[in-house]
Amino acid sequence: LKRVSFPGRARNFLLEMAAAGATPPPTLSKEKAKEALDLALAKLEMPDNKAKLQAIVTECKQIEDPMARQMAMMQKMLPEVNSMLLEELKAFGVDQSSLMPCMMQIQMHAMSDPEMQPKVQRVMQFLQGKFDA
Repeated sequence: LKRVSFPGRARNFLLEMAAAGATPPPTLSKEKAKEALDLALAKLEMPDNKAKLQAIVTECKQIEDPMARQMAMMQKMLPEVNSMLLEELKAFGVDQSSLMPCMMQIQMHAMSDPEMQPKVQRVMQFLQGKFDA
């Protein structure tokens, strides 16, 4: 394994996870992060998965109160997207407790890679229910 240093907030998050006894996330090289990102995005773009996510958006749009609508969207969308991503990222040693730290690593790699940046933005759009773009 290659030793990687994480800046500020990411390091604090990882230290908190370790203190809580959570499994540390696997360390992804930039190449592995690109591969994981491509697989995750392909999974989200699948028509059946888009239909599941669209159903959540449609259901949440029925809620009149904007704050309650947003809350419902996140409570339903995030777990569904996470389960889709987890299926693809298990091959990289990712489990439920390390999914978000793994996504943070991918985002950090994307900061210095113009090719990865729009893909990360696309995943973020899925989390917000904006996948028709």
